Amino acid sequence: MRSVTLITALFLSSIAFAQVEQELDSFGGNEALYMKAKALNPEVESEVVQNRFSDRTNRFEFAPEFSGVFGGDSYNRTTNAGLNVHYHITPKWSVGAKYNYSFNNLTPEGKNMVARASAAAEANPKDPNYLFPQVIYQKSEMLGLINWYPIVGKLSFGSWGVAHFDTYLMGGYGTLELSNASVPVMTAGVGIGFWMNQNLTTRFEYRAQQYKAEYYSRNEDILTGVASVQMGWML
Repeated sequence: MRSVTLITALFLSSIAFAQVEQELDSFGGNEALYMKAKALNPEVESEVVQNRFSDRTNRFEFAPEFSGVFGGDSYNRTTNAGLNVHYHITPKWSVGAKYNYSFNNLTPEGKNMVARASAAAEANPKDPNYLFPQVIYQKSEMLGLINWYPIVGKLSFGSWGVAHFDTYLMGGYGTLELSNASVPVMTAGVGIGFWMNQNLTTRFEYRAQQYKAEYYSRNEDILTGVASVQMGWML
């Protein structure tokens, strides 16, 4: 009798074990078990990159900027303050304009050259043996722009939140006002924008620009780099 009872108990145990094993094997497809397991660790979340954070179709964006110019005249350093206006035709394309007003300062080398020329002029005013260097500096610029936004995504910063971003390529053409002439200028560059909310974005942009500058009786091709920070507001 005891053996029959033991055999029956073992049989029922094997059936129960088989059922548990089957449920464990199908854990990924068992929604009830999945929800229970997820409840044990609620702070772990996964997110999927979806559509663009903000719909920009047929919208204007105004973006003040501050930028620094690298290269150009070796005796001068230029910084800019300006404004960008973009009209977003689609989420991936926009056209617009950029205006920058320039602030200029002599580099240490430029200051040294001017000091030496001033000293030579004071020592021999009729025939100084050291001339002032010609400094060509930027006064302002106005550009027409076209932007292409091929990549959109977001970065997770853990408990701090998620930053939505998009990258863009830009090109432009316009006029550069120099200290001695007004010349055409071409520009091309790349940038990345981080969305703060549905309307506010921060842009980091780097572009190259090329133009010709006249030094005395010769023209020189000048290639400079411009790095800027912009704060954009979408209407």
